[in-house]
Amino acid sequence: MGLLNLPDPIFGAIDGGMQSFLPATVRLIVWATIAGIGTLFLYRLVSPQGRIGHAKREARAARQRLNEFDGEFSDAGPLIRNQFLAAFKHLGLVFLPTLVSILPLLALLTWLESYYAHALPAAGDTPTVQVTPDTYDAQWVQQDDGPHVIVSDSDSELANVAITAPIPVIEQRHWWNWLAANPLGYLSAESGITRIAFDLPEPEYLPFGPGWMRHWLAVFFPIMTIVSLITYRWAKIE
Repeated sequence: MGLLNLPDPIFGAIDGGMQSFLPATVRLIVWATIAGIGTLFLYRLVSPQGRIGHAKREARAARQRLNEFDGEFSDAGPLIRNQFLAAFKHLGLVFLPTLVSILPLLALLTWLESYYAHALPAAGDTPTVQVTPDTYDAQWVQQDDGPHVIVSDSDSELANVAITAPIPVIEQRHWWNWLAANPLGYLSAESGITRIAFDLPEPEYLPFGPGWMRHWLAVFFPIMTIVSLITYRWAKIE
């Protein structure tokens, strides 16, 4: 499990609870609302709002003094320096709180991409399976505990992966998987297989517009942006 996957059981439990009475599109709207409000309030909680407000006023005053300066450019050095110092002071105060507050959002986005971008095929449908190297034989097989992908060569079975989540690809483990892991696990280097990809269906969450507009991101990000702006204004966050 990667760092960003630690809250996955919580996300899954909440989404599972909503699934009994809310369709997927409405659940995405709920998640976007939670993300917009939660991220801004977490930032407010971990950031020094008083110092940030003071730094913003200092930066605004430094810009105003520079804009009102009517002398020689060579004499404007102290005003330019003060403007940069005020701006970097403001940046320094908001950088770490912004990084901290965005981590839960990244975790949520990672989970949503894993469970909303694709869906498992309907009963009786068999997706196309591609394996690298293509000299191996790959099959999508329905077993008692659910679908499996089995890869074999002429002599033996090389991999048997249970498809427990709608993830369209399995690979060998990469260094970045400490941050975001694949729920299906990884291929062993000893198997000789580098990648298995499945042609999983992509759900559409809007009944109109081109294909890209029906993706979960097209629902999530506009709602989150609107909610974030309203929260920013209403809570007077610096």
